[in-house]
Amino acid sequence: MDFKILGPIEVRTSYGKAIALGRRKQRVLLAALLLNAGKAIPSHRMLDWLWGERAPATAESNLYTYISALRRALGAPSRIEAGSNGYVLRVTPGEVDVTLFEDLAAQGQRALAEGRHDVALERLTRALGLWRAESVLEGLPLPAPLRGEAARLERLRAIVVDASLEARLALGQHGEMLADLEALTGRDPLNERLRAQHMLALYRTGRRADALAVYHRVRAMLAAELGIDPGPELVRMHERILADDPALAPPQVSTVRRAFAPAELPIGSPSFTGRTAEIARLRTALTSSGPGAIAVSAITGAAGAGKSALAVHVAHQVADRFPDGRLYVDLHGSTPDVAPLHPADVLARLLRSLGDDTAGRPDVDEAAARFRSLTDGRHLLLLLDNARDAAQVRPLLPASPTCRVLITARRMLTSLDAVSHFRLGIMSEDETSTLLGRLIGEERVAADRRAARAIVRSCGGLPMAIRIAAARLNARPGLSLRALADRLAVEDRRLSELQSDDQAMRACFMMSYRGLDAESSRMFRLLSLLGGSAVSVAVAAALADRPEPRTADLLDHLAEAQLLEASDHDEYGMHDLLRLFARERAREEETEEDQEQAVRRALRGAWTTPAATLSPARPATCATAGRNRSATRRAEILHIHSDI
Repeated sequence: MDFKILGPIEVRTSYGKAIALGRRKQRVLLAALLLNAGKAIPSHRMLDWLWGERAPATAESNLYTYISALRRALGAPSRIEAGSNGYVLRVTPGEVDVTLFEDLAAQGQRALAEGRHDVALERLTRALGLWRAESVLEGLPLPAPLRGEAARLERLRAIVVDASLEARLALGQHGEMLADLEALTGRDPLNERLRAQHMLALYRTGRRADALAVYHRVRAMLAAELGIDPGPELVRMHERILADDPALAPPQVSTVRRAFAPAELPIGSPSFTGRTAEIARLRTALTSSGPGAIAVSAITGAAGAGKSALAVHVAHQVADRFPDGRLYVDLHGSTPDVAPLHPADVLARLLRSLGDDTAGRPDVDEAAARFRSLTDGRHLLLLLDNARDAAQVRPLLPASPTCRVLITARRMLTSLDAVSHFRLGIMSEDETSTLLGRLIGEERVAADRRAARAIVRSCGGLPMAIRIAAARLNARPGLSLRALADRLAVEDRRLSELQSDDQAMRACFMMSYRGLDAESSRMFRLLSLLGGSAVSVAVAAALADRPEPRTADLLDHLAEAQLLEASDHDEYGMHDLLRLFARERAREEETEEDQEQAVRRALRGAWTTPAATLSPARPATCATAGRNRSATRRAEILHIHSDI
C-alpha cells in the first residue's frame, strides 16, 4: 500500500487502485496519523485537532466512527491499532512517501558533501520527484500542530532544491538549468542563494552582462522592499564575476562521471493476486535498516508456488529504496533443459551491469571480491531468482549493509548465514479463483462459477497450474470451463492437461525429482501408492522396507526438496499434483510386484503401529482424541487400499 501526502492526500493499494478516504475530517485524521506514523496519538489530542474548542457533544463518538471507516477503507489486517496510549498507524518502510523523501534527501546531501555530485543529483532528483504539488497535504485544512510538521517538510524540500541546483552546477549543467532557475527566482525573488546560482549559470553560458544585471535588479528590490543591501554571498558572486574569477569557469564535461543505475527487474505480472501477508513481511525485510536488519531474504517453496512472481512483484514495490540500481539474474537452478549458471559467469554479468567490463571469465574469488568492492556503500537490490543451492548463491552476496538481496529457491538455503527465510505455501481457493478471473476475464468465470471452482481445486492452490489452465482457456475461446474442469477431474490425465507452450507442471516437477538420489527418489515414488494420506515415519519405513532412522532422513530430505510437506504431528503429506507425478514415476520405474509388496508392508505397518501414524491428508478433524483415531484406523487403511 502507498500513502502519499507530498501533495494532496492519496492512498493506493499495492495494485495501484486509489482508495476513497471519505469526508474531510476523516482525511484530516488520516493525515495526522501519517505525519505521526508508528507513534501513538491520544484520543484527546485527536479531538482537539479535529474540533478544537468547539467540539460537539458527539465528538468522541464521531472520532470512533472515523477510525472505523478508515480501518474499513485500508482493509485487513487493520493498520490502525488502539492501545493504552492512543491510536497508532502501522506502516512498513517505504509505504509513506515522506519517509522515502527524507531518506533520499539525506543520501543526496551526504553525497554532495563528499563531492559525488552525480550520485547526489540522482538522489535529490528522485526525492523531489515524489512531490506532486508545492505543499504538503495540499487542499486539506490542517490544525496548527500539523501545519508545523508540514512546514518543516516544505523547508526541507527547499533545501533539497538548493542542493540539487548546486549538484547540477558542479556537473556542468548550467545551460540546461537556466529555465528552472528563472522559474524559481520568479516565485521567490528575494532568495539571495537562488539569485547567486542564477548569476553563476548565466556567467558560465557566456552571458556576463545578464548575470551582472540580475545583481543590480535584486539589489534594487531588496532596498525598495526591505531596506537592506545584498548579503555577503551575493556580493561576493558579483565581485567574482566582475573580476572574471577563473574559479567560476564551468567544469570540464569530460571529467564529470555520470551516474548509472541498472534497472534489470523483469516486468511484473499485472494479474498478480493475493499474498498480502507475505508482501508486507518481505517489504519490511528489504527496507528495514539499522541494528538487527538482515540484508538477505530467501523465498522457498514447491515448484509452481509463485516464488518468482512474488519476488518480482515485491522488488518493484521497493525499487525506489534502491536508487543505485536493481540487479536481476535467473540462476536456472530448476529450469527444465537448462544448466544452472556457474557463479563465475553470474559474477561476470553482475560486474558488467555495474560498469566493469573486464574481459574473460575471472576467478570466482577474485570476481566476488571485485563485486563486493563495487557494491560497497551503494543502495542496490539484487534479485537472485531460481537458485539451485547455497553453494551457487554464496559468492554472489554483497557485503555492504546498504545492499539487499532477495533469493528464490526450491530448497531451503539454511547453510547461508544471516538470512530471513520465507516459506511460501499454496494459495487459498479464494485467491486462486480471483487469479483465474483476472487471467481469463471475470465475465467468463461468472458464467460458470461451479466449473471455475472445480478447475481451481484441481490446480491445488498452485499459481503456476492456474496460469497454465488459464492459458489453455485463452488459447481456445470456445473451450468451456466445464469441459476443462471435466478433463482435469480425470487424475491420470491431469498433468497432461496442465501444460501449455513452454510451461508444464510435469516438467517443473521433474527438475526437483532429478535432483534426488536413488534412495530418496524410490521413497518418493512409493509414497504415491498411499493415495492422499499423510504418513508417519513408521508406516513409510514399512512401505520402503527401510529402518526408521534412515526413513526419517529420507522423508526430511524430500521435505527439504519441497516434494513433501512435514506436519507438526511428525507426519508427512504430499500435494495432489506431486502425488500424481510420483504415481506416474512409480508406474514407469517400479514393477507391479514391487508396488504390491510395498503396499502390503504399509498395510501391515499401519495395523501394528500406534493409531496416530497414519491419517488422511485432509481430514475434517485431524486433532481428534486418540480413541476416535483408533476407531477410524481400519477405515483409514481401507481408504489407502482403495486409492491404490
